[in-house]
Amino acid sequence: MMGDWPDGLLREDEDGVILAVAVQPAAKHVGIAGIDNWRGRLQVAVRTQPQKGAANEAVRELLSEAFDTPLAFVNIVAGHRSRQKSILFSETPLSKIESYLGAYLAE
Repeated sequence: MMGDWPDGLLREDEDGVILAVAVQPAAKHVGIAGIDNWRGRLQVAVRTQPQKGAANEAVRELLSEAFDTPLAFVNIVAGHRSRQKSILFSETPLSKIESYLGAYLAE
């Protein structure tokens, strides 16, 4: 493994790479806020209110852009109604996700 990630943050399965995120909906600033080491999750903030899946869509769009991955390959596989979500990046190599993560956390 490339980065020194907390347990559970990132894992590979047969469908792709699963990234654990903690979402802050209705935030003032949008973007990746760092890693919550205690929870082992990437902190993501979106402006959208958590209503009718709007925040989930905003999270998908943000991560699609942040990790330079087509939106169709970024899906929420767990936590649709929770702030703690599991995001599946299909057809995306683990090394790509790790390099982007490393770049965001170095900023």
